[in-house]
Amino acid sequence: MRFSRIAILVALLLGLGLSAVGAEIVVGAKNFTEQYVVGNLMYLLLEDRGYDVELKTGMSTTVIREAMVSGDVDMAMSYTGNGWLLFPEGGNTYQNETPLEMYEKARDHDIANGLAWLEPIWCNNTYAIAVTSEFAETNDIYTLTEFADYVTANDGDVAFCSTFEFYARPDGVLGWQLHYGFAFQPGSIKTVLPGLTFEPLITGEVVATTVFGTDPIVAKYNWVVLQDDQNFWPPYDLSPVVREDVLAAHPGIEAVLNQLVAAFPSDPAEARAEMTALNARVDNDLLEPEDVAREWLEEKGLI
Repeated sequence: MRFSRIAILVALLLGLGLSAVGAEIVVGAKNFTEQYVVGNLMYLLLEDRGYDVELKTGMSTTVIREAMVSGDVDMAMSYTGNGWLLFPEGGNTYQNETPLEMYEKARDHDIANGLAWLEPIWCNNTYAIAVTSEFAETNDIYTLTEFADYVTANDGDVAFCSTFEFYARPDGVLGWQLHYGFAFQPGSIKTVLPGLTFEPLITGEVVATTVFGTDPIVAKYNWVVLQDDQNFWPPYDLSPVVREDVLAAHPGIEAVLNQLVAAFPSDPAEARAEMTALNARVDNDLLEPEDVAREWLEEKGLI
């Protein structure tokens, strides 16, 4: 009898494990705070609405894209600038498109890839370069052009911190230098994992670091985000991107995700502020992304 009970328990556990691994819908998220938060927003909302869903996090931009095209990931919150500039391989160019135009270009060219861009959150989590307020005031540097001139005047020997991905991307370090006509000495660039770009600027190890537009740490330390006065970076607004065959199999998903997007302010500045506040709950208040997402969904009456 004891053996039978153990066998039944093992069978149940195996069944549960297979169910979890074989979830019908897989939500993907990248490897930084905002992505952990929005990934959980999608996951928790769909789970609450009765969908069999799994969340996979910690992927790079390229990995999550490949996973969506191959069908290993069914949906993710993607950035419009990424969708247009980076894919397909070789990418496209930024011609000062408005946020709406950038969204429409990303949406339209992904139709052939079987990926549907739903309504966006106009929060523009763009790449940006931050310096301390002391550095900006001492050197009178508030724009990327002024910073480029500073690097050139110092023969490229200016310490800068970048993520590995930003260093390698066409809209990262290389493209930025080409666009603004300057060059770092290779040994001056410190490359780190996402989330680790802040500490070198805090400790003074570097003069400048890469940040995202919705990083709350910028306000926490009163850093100066240098103005992209030559318009190198496009808009990077967030949009749920879902594989078309998943929408065909589950037509109710689009309405659910549209409700999620509609819960954010329609005004871009307000949407950006709200996303920044969500990120701050994780980065500054040290709460888990899942808890932050659940609390927000409950406050909005979505779950």
